[in-house]
Amino acid sequence: MLVVVNYQICSIALTLFPLCVWVGGHVCVCVCVCRVRKLKETLGMVQQLDKNMSNLRSWLSRIETQLAKPVTYNVCHHEEIQRRLAQQQELQRDIEQHTEGVASVLRLCDILLHDQDACGGGGDGENDSIQQTTCSLDQRWKAICAMSLERRLRIEETWRLWCKFLDDYSCFEDWLKLAERTAANPNSDNVPYTVAKEELKKFEGFQRQVQERMTQLELVNNQYRRLARENRTDGASRIKVMVHEGNCRWDTLHRRTAAILRRLKHFTGQREEFEGTRENLLVWLTEMDLQLTNVEHFSETDTQHKMKQLNSFQREITLNTERIDGLIVFGEGLIQRSSPLDAALIEDELEELHSYCQEVFGRVVRFHQRLTQPPVSMCGHIHTDEPELFSGDKPLVGSCELIGRSWLGRSQSQGSAPATPTHLLAPPLECSGRETPVSVCDSIPLEWDHTGDVGGSSSHEEEEVEKKDGTYYSTLSGKIQCSCFLSECSGSIKSVKRVSLILDDEEQPEEQGVIERWELLQAQARSNLLSGMREPCQLTSDLRDITSWLGWVTPELERVQVPETPTSIQDMEARVKQLKEMQKVFAHYKAVMLSLNLGGRELGGCDGPEARELGEGLASMNQGWMLACTGLEEWQDSLRTTVMRCQVSYCTVTGQWVKLFEMTYCQPVLPRKYVIQPGLQNELRARQSQVGSLQGLWGQLQPAEEESIEAQEKLHVTANKLWTLLRQVAHDLSVVQDTVLRPLSWTSRGEKKDPTPPRSFFYRVLRAAFPLHLLLLLVLVLACLVPLAENDHSCTLSNNFARSFYPMLRYTNGPPPT
Repeated sequence: MLVVVNYQICSIALTLFPLCVWVGGHVCVCVCVCRVRKLKETLGMVQQLDKNMSNLRSWLSRIETQLAKPVTYNVCHHEEIQRRLAQQQELQRDIEQHTEGVASVLRLCDILLHDQDACGGGGDGENDSIQQTTCSLDQRWKAICAMSLERRLRIEETWRLWCKFLDDYSCFEDWLKLAERTAANPNSDNVPYTVAKEELKKFEGFQRQVQERMTQLELVNNQYRRLARENRTDGASRIKVMVHEGNCRWDTLHRRTAAILRRLKHFTGQREEFEGTRENLLVWLTEMDLQLTNVEHFSETDTQHKMKQLNSFQREITLNTERIDGLIVFGEGLIQRSSPLDAALIEDELEELHSYCQEVFGRVVRFHQRLTQPPVSMCGHIHTDEPELFSGDKPLVGSCELIGRSWLGRSQSQGSAPATPTHLLAPPLECSGRETPVSVCDSIPLEWDHTGDVGGSSSHEEEEVEKKDGTYYSTLSGKIQCSCFLSECSGSIKSVKRVSLILDDEEQPEEQGVIERWELLQAQARSNLLSGMREPCQLTSDLRDITSWLGWVTPELERVQVPETPTSIQDMEARVKQLKEMQKVFAHYKAVMLSLNLGGRELGGCDGPEARELGEGLASMNQGWMLACTGLEEWQDSLRTTVMRCQVSYCTVTGQWVKLFEMTYCQPVLPRKYVIQPGLQNELRARQSQVGSLQGLWGQLQPAEEESIEAQEKLHVTANKLWTLLRQVAHDLSVVQDTVLRPLSWTSRGEKKDPTPPRSFFYRVLRAAFPLHLLLLLVLVLACLVPLAENDHSCTLSNNFARSFYPMLRYTNGPPPT
């Protein structure tokens, strides 16, 4: 049974074995076919990967090279930025086109990494190679994308930086243009002092503005440094040129502003130094004038003590003479460098200083003469003896020596009188403007010569001018040399005029002759300069002009000579101003008249109707000129008389008012003083200004008679009294205020504590001072009713304050025995 079964099983097995072998072989064949197909696909993928990687490597190298290059710009312009953005956009499109290829390569690498046939057969080396290739490609791709984005953003940021730089520089350049225009045209050349001060303040603010703008310039420089550091500048160097130009222009502007400020500070500093020195000298002169007034009129000491005080004055004058000389030389330099308005103002200030020095030093000289002369006999009337002290028979040699040599340290010239400080004694064109001046010499207009020495020339220089007039005119040829010589001689002639003021009556005609010779020479020079262009028709035209002017001025002089009582000091000032203007017009036409006479003399030898008509016209013109000059002199004499009468009358009224003021002011009632002092102070200031106006009129006219000297001394004493009273009232007012206001403060404190206080202190003061107010009002009304000018003066008025408070005594039985 078992054999049978085993036999069956073996037969079945043998039957099924070939079938199994066939099935197994068929399966093996199928697996091999699949395996071959799979390997072919893998091989194709590897080949495709190698091909794509080779292409991609060259593109990656090229695009990385392009992206690694820095962005350069040819010009700083918006179109350049647009071109660079367009180039970047092309790179970006190229990168986007290669995005699919890079993605396919990365997918193939990923597939190969997961394929056992591709990575399993080569071991770990193949796997690592594929992984490194994948990582390198991924990193390079990400870097390319990031660099492309960064490159585009960098270009856009560069444009934003350019825009900000251009905007900031444009604002700075706009301000720089305005600043350069301001600095290019400073109002600092030949301008008045006030304008220079305003310009100085303006440019000080302008300099601060320039310094503040330095912050904006530094911001522009920092922006340029960043652009240069980050290689964002243009190849044409436009930004660099702009920054360099801005820095240079700012430096130039800063230097020019500093130079303008230095020039303005120098100019204003010189003027301020001049004004300060002049004010110090005027204060010193005022103090000396007051001290001299006290010594001369109010001091009761003996002659020896007064001489000691005069010696102290001498030392002070000696110490300050060099300062005055230096100030005058300095003022001349300022006049030459200043504008016409400032030059005229400085000239007036120097003339004021001249006049005041002359007045004070002249008073010292007269007082010195009075002390050193022998005493006057008092047998006769004092009014008859006084002229001996100041008669014209005695020259002022002592005064000249006192002022010129021992007092001012001047040296004498050889064979001449002592050299006097003519620059100090030169009379001004107008009044000195001081409150207590005394004038001792006649006034003539002082004109400044910018080519001459302000210090004046001594008498030996005047003689040289007289000797060399003919020599120079004979040797110099040509119109230019003649004009230069005239400009050189003008200063010496003006010095001659100034020196003639301190000469005695015997020498004044000689000096007047020199001046007349100079005027004639000046007219001859003018005629010579115009000889080339002057013809008979021109002479006729000039003659017609001056004849028409004479026809107008003669009735005008007759009209102004009509006697008319002035109503105020302002009317007198207007008349004197009109006289001065008329004198200037006469001085202008005088040169024309002399030139016409010289020209007519040259044509006198010609025969013809034109020459005869010209001669008749010249004769008529000369006759009219003489009449006009006579009328001008009469007008000046009438104004002098009127001013002298006004001075005497005003001194009388003011003297009575001062006496009443002193009597009223001496009342020791403190509340009354507190109430009336402000009003009295204002009244004193008003009268002081009136005295100053009268002194100004005196300085412009200055009659030389004996009575005029007496009137001027009266006015001077009155001015000194008003000055002293004003200082006393100001001092007392400050003391009274301290005394009155302190109890008032205590009273106010008591009123706060006491609910029912008594009446205020001010109310009681006003009620107590009411009668005094009425009395002062009545005095002022009486003073206003007194006329300004009177023809009849009492004997007390004509002899009042004469010769500095000399005793006005007359003995009936002769003088007492000595």
